[in-house]
Amino acid sequence: MRLILLSGLLLLGTFLANGDEKDSDVQMLNSMIEAVMILQRDFANLRHALMTVHNARSFGRGSERLYVTNKEVSKFEGLEEICSQAGGHIPSPQLENQNKAFEDVLERHNKAAYLVVGDSANFTNWAAGQPNEADGTCVKADTHGSWHSASCDDNLLVVCEFYFIL
Repeated sequence: MRLILLSGLLLLGTFLANGDEKDSDVQMLNSMIEAVMILQRDFANLRHALMTVHNARSFGRGSERLYVTNKEVSKFEGLEEICSQAGGHIPSPQLENQNKAFEDVLERHNKAAYLVVGDSANFTNWAAGQPNEADGTCVKADTHGSWHSASCDDNLLVVCEFYFIL
């Protein structure tokens, strides 16, 4: 009789141990589901905050591109690396409102900055008598947003262009 009782207790213990293991797995799964839900909520909040800042910054300028400076100066050669490390690009305004947003940064800091003009640009804002390759092979925008040929060795305000693709 004791042997049957001990066998029963052993089986009950094994069953309970397995049940605890399953409960532990269920608890772990529930914890993981809860963690994923928290991450999804946090990601949605972060995306909303980021888009709010983007929309607010681009609203007044009518531009979907942001032009931001770190207030440092650089030659053209270093600009691509600086902007790339920040997740941006060398400015390349494609529309008048984008050039205006770029100009606002230059005017605020009272400095010129480099930009890139594509071969098939639909929009340009060259100053009178420009481009003039005698002045250099790079392009800079002055504080009024006008474009000028410039030496690539000038130390100009670092401005990077950022845009979002959603």
